[in-house]
Amino acid sequence: MEFNIGPRMVKTGLAVALTLLVTELLNLELEIVAAIAAVLAMQPSIMRSYAYIKEVIISNSIGIIFALGGYFLLGNHPLSVGAVVIISIAINIKLGLNKTVSLTVLTIITMMLGGEGGISYIYIIERLSLVAIGVLAAFIINALIMPPDHKKILFTLIKKASEQTNFLLRVISNKTMSVPQMRAEDKEAEKLINNAKNYYEIISDERNRLFIRKRLSFFRSIIIYKHMIQVLIKKHNLIRELEKNFLEIEMMPSNKSYLIKKLVQEINGYSENIILLYEDKIVLDKDLQKETKAAMQVTINNLIEELQGAEFSKWAKVFPIANSIIELFIELNKLERFVRLKESKEKTVVKRRDT
Repeated sequence: MEFNIGPRMVKTGLAVALTLLVTELLNLELEIVAAIAAVLAMQPSIMRSYAYIKEVIISNSIGIIFALGGYFLLGNHPLSVGAVVIISIAINIKLGLNKTVSLTVLTIITMMLGGEGGISYIYIIERLSLVAIGVLAAFIINALIMPPDHKKILFTLIKKASEQTNFLLRVISNKTMSVPQMRAEDKEAEKLINNAKNYYEIISDERNRLFIRKRLSFFRSIIIYKHMIQVLIKKHNLIRELEKNFLEIEMMPSNKSYLIKKLVQEINGYSENIILLYEDKIVLDKDLQKETKAAMQVTINNLIEELQGAEFSKWAKVFPIANSIIELFIELNKLERFVRLKESKEKTVVKRRDT
């Protein structure tokens, strides 16, 4: 069994350690509350940590109001605490403050389960300080210790998803995998694509970060990653269409099934080459690529011609696949243009530096 300690795990541990040191220094009781707050507040990016703090201020304000109201009206009986927690959760969700619900609940419980002397101003300040120390410790550690290389992480996710979809496109047309195994691999591809999409939202948030190095390069990468994810979505659509209709296609005249298989293999190779071009692992000759794309367009036209006069049932099986191939081809063409544009601009920057 693999045992990997990632940066976020390390940062969470450091945030807890910092929280406990600060609470000990200030001689605050219930330091466990601050430690839990630090764990809950650790976010995958600096901007999300900043957004989380803003949301904490709003949601905890609501929590404090309900906690104090519940304490003075209903007391600190376990049922009273539970009722206040339920109401505050419902209001936070209604206001879209879903991310900080757990921290708000922690604040309410900490406030309502007061000491023997009841609730005083000093008590309120101490309890709020515990939560604030935990949240701020998580933010400071997240900002200063091992700031995430979002570009590298996102591209790794995209590449894994791309390799999985390329693999599926190869085995579908060759019929070298059983149906149950194919479905399992398809679910894995969907999971990897969703991981890339979710992480893109994080890296997209980082555009507003004031201390990004090489901002222009960062923004170019954001655009390219967006199109790479679009390509992944189109490839997955094609995979799904092939899974649904490939048996019927196999039963068609050999020229039709051959054209579709040929298109799938060509567009798969085109997709792999663009990723390699982005990584500077290969050099794609523009003229050669034009010939390849022209050949693919001819194959698409031949497929459409083959379908002329076919029965509606044949169109219903083949057209979704042909449409998915065309959409994927268009998206790949866009991606290639953006990759080449980034490559040319980087070469221009290098030449200026040399001169």
